[in-house]
Amino acid sequence: MTARRPNHSADWRLIAFHAGISTTRRPGRAVATVIGVALGVAVFLVTTGWSQTVGSQINQTFDELAATELTVRDTMADTATDAAMPADTPELLGRLDGVVTGGRIWEGGTRPIRTSAAADPADVPVLVADPEALRAARATLAAGRLLDDFPRDLAQPVAVVGPAAAHTLGLGEASIGATLTFTDTGTRATITGILASAGTAPELDRAVIVLPDAPVDTTGGPIPPRHMTAVIRVVLGTAAQVANAVPLLLRPDAPGRLGVLVPPEPAALRGSVQGTLDTLALGTAALALLIGGIGIMNSMLNAVNQRAGEIGLRRSMGAARRHIVAQFLLEGAILGTLGALIGAVSGEAVLIGLAWANGWAPVLARALLAAAPAAGLLVGVLAALYPAARAAAISPAVSLRS
Repeated sequence: MTARRPNHSADWRLIAFHAGISTTRRPGRAVATVIGVALGVAVFLVTTGWSQTVGSQINQTFDELAATELTVRDTMADTATDAAMPADTPELLGRLDGVVTGGRIWEGGTRPIRTSAAADPADVPVLVADPEALRAARATLAAGRLLDDFPRDLAQPVAVVGPAAAHTLGLGEASIGATLTFTDTGTRATITGILASAGTAPELDRAVIVLPDAPVDTTGGPIPPRHMTAVIRVVLGTAAQVANAVPLLLRPDAPGRLGVLVPPEPAALRGSVQGTLDTLALGTAALALLIGGIGIMNSMLNAVNQRAGEIGLRRSMGAARRHIVAQFLLEGAILGTLGALIGAVSGEAVLIGLAWANGWAPVLARALLAAAPAAGLLVGVLAALYPAARAAAISPAVSLRS
């Protein structure tokens, strides 16, 4: 007679059947385990995707701020007595290809200013600025209007107050239209705006800003230029071209008088910030997956203890150790994969919601989303290794004691 070959495919079908039945036999425990894995995978995707999303916004901000702003300085500021740049600087810059806007800023000294006859004067720096300079620096308003909304030949000068200067003078949004008095000359200026942010020109923060023709000098005339600078906002990608043209445009007689500062590409800072975000995200994600794996291991260890009699009976009926190991590994794989699928969908939904709430475009590598089920399967199998070994070590005699 010919020996009958064992039907290994039938063995594996039976193992798969037992694994499927075991995961549904205790639905409460299975659901809790799946939720643990789902949370781990969801946290993994959210933290990783959030890192990529924030990194994308950082890159965009670096590009917009660093690559689109130029600062022009007077190289003879400490010795020269004449203006480094002409009065029509904003108009000249506006004709230059690649320039969005730009204007001059210079110092007017620290002046005693009060907001009412009953108030004590406070020493506050005064700056003179072309209206275009505030827009180039991306200064933003808390209340009122900027200087370019007013003609320069007003009988009473107008002023915009920086946020720190407004705090010093005790001004709020209700102060728009009030009068500032320069007590050293008795000159008055109407408050037309209070800044919420000085943008990229920090000197605006603590200053009262007036127009170039404002008669608020100690002699009653316009403030003469001292330490003049200019802020220029350019189209992305044109900074180098504009920087080369500006000195000759504004001072064709002495282009060396002006130095143009082009902010360097912040590649090192960009990489450092992104690296920190990635490290934090991966650490958090790994911890979340570890917690999910521990949940599977704990659940299956409890199952081994409760099913010792069943496992012993199967061993006494001819099930080999490898069959027991395979069954428990398959159970872990099923729980891990199911949890990962749920976590992938939930994680992407949360990431999209967070990005939408901040007005950002969500960024998540498709490879990570596709790898989520594989990661869940791997976590499930690894977490099931020890419980599977414990189960395989159970003796067939246990069934007799049970």
